[in-house]
Amino acid sequence: MSINIFQKLSSRRLAVINGLLALWMTCLANSSFLYQLYTLTPYNGLKEGVFLASAFVLLWAYLNLLLQLFTWGFLARPLQSLLLFFCAFGAYSVDTFGVGVEVGQIQNLMQTDPYEARDLLNWHLFAYIFIIMILPMYWLWRKPLDAQGFFTQLKQRTYGVIISLVLIGSVAMLFYVDYAAIFREHRTVRFSVNPTNSINAFTNYFQRHAVIKKLPLVRYGEDAKRTQIPQGKPTLMVLVVGETARAESFSLNGYARNTNPELSKKPLINFSQTSSCGTATAVSLPCMFSGFTRKNYDDELANHREGLLDILQRAGYQVTWIDNNSGCKGACDRVTNIPLLPHRTEAWCKDGECQDDLLLETFNDYLKTAPVADRVIVLHQAGSHGPAYYRRYPKAFEKFTPACNTNAIQGCSQEALINTYDNTILYTDYIVAQTIDTLITNAQDYQTALWYVSDHGESTGERGLYLHGAPYMFAPSQQTHIPMFAWFSPTFSFTHAQAQQCLKQKQAEPVAHDNLFHTMLGLLGVSTSVYERELDLSWCD
Repeated sequence: MSINIFQKLSSRRLAVINGLLALWMTCLANSSFLYQLYTLTPYNGLKEGVFLASAFVLLWAYLNLLLQLFTWGFLARPLQSLLLFFCAFGAYSVDTFGVGVEVGQIQNLMQTDPYEARDLLNWHLFAYIFIIMILPMYWLWRKPLDAQGFFTQLKQRTYGVIISLVLIGSVAMLFYVDYAAIFREHRTVRFSVNPTNSINAFTNYFQRHAVIKKLPLVRYGEDAKRTQIPQGKPTLMVLVVGETARAESFSLNGYARNTNPELSKKPLINFSQTSSCGTATAVSLPCMFSGFTRKNYDDELANHREGLLDILQRAGYQVTWIDNNSGCKGACDRVTNIPLLPHRTEAWCKDGECQDDLLLETFNDYLKTAPVADRVIVLHQAGSHGPAYYRRYPKAFEKFTPACNTNAIQGCSQEALINTYDNTILYTDYIVAQTIDTLITNAQDYQTALWYVSDHGESTGERGLYLHGAPYMFAPSQQTHIPMFAWFSPTFSFTHAQAQQCLKQKQAEPVAHDNLFHTMLGLLGVSTSVYERELDLSWCD
């Protein structure tokens, strides 16, 4: 009897293989999902064990049902292999960073650059790929399938489908109310189910992206013009877009460590209660330049409509973008883009990734040669982008030790991880302070100002979460509470005295990326019908 069972299990019958693959995926690719259900189990003792067993059975039956329905003929093995691929990468993401796979994560992944993507490669990921994907793929492909007629296959598949449906129905009869409550109150749990989380996220992303690519550019703020032109020197506004900086790690906002030794010496207007539009660059960056608020942000429209930089350029400003990140996500497509200095890459770059000193040097070099005119310059930092935080700063800025000098951050203690992250903030402090010093030296030609704001924050193990990109409604404050501050030269302060007083009055109030678009228009004296005074932090009664 046992020999017959073994022979059936080791046969190359597709229906049997699907059942075994579903078991493999349930056991190895969905441990985080099962653990989340365990933490949310409404029972204790024996009934708790029965509920968890039902979760295991339910997940196996669900995956088996999908495999039986969709893997047929010569496409069976490629589809099975693709599902194992999604399982491996999905399980790594969920298990390592504590975040489910949803469309926002895919958008962030697809819009990153190869160097940032490389930072995610480590031995831990390779272990997931080998165990969850390579081993079963070797078993799948090493022998041919048993030759079976269509009706024989259909009969076996029917048995497999019936078994799955019976198990799903039985679990539903026993625990429907409990599962309904869990998935209704904790909707992000479904983002942990591999491989369907990745499949759904990729499908939704590509469907939306295909639509956006076909849409024509929508002009915005066509009536923009300058109505307030200060007397004397031209205006130079530098907008520094930080990367992955969180407010709670800035000593400017009360953090116990002195992570802002240089900026604390500057006369800043610091907005300590600022919220981001999103939890990933792919959302926050276009959002903050779009004119949308977070609540009414339309990703589809924002991606084919003009934004803040287009309006400022239309009003007469020379607008320039200098990037040390993975691009501007469409915000700078129609303004001047200045490349980083190629002859200085050896000093500040390694393996294609450059530290922000190169951004600073490029900015300084550009100012020396650019004609004096009313200007807005955007500096897009590498900042504190993870997981390879140790790559973001020179060794001289490794003040907080021990540091996590690897991109496999799950192998570091939380103390070392936070130390390394804080070192990136210390380096950002230096870069922004040096940028302000450059503006001070250019005061003879311009009335200068600087505005700094991060795109989103970062999790470093709090509540079991790492990196960023969590769904906004469930995201912790570490990912949404961001630093934002302004610096004005004496000349700019004099010509914008009223605006400066209004800004100072609002330093402790809740503000957001929502305010950036309208505040920039207000400070730079641009009138347009798309301007909303109530969102302009530089205006008050």
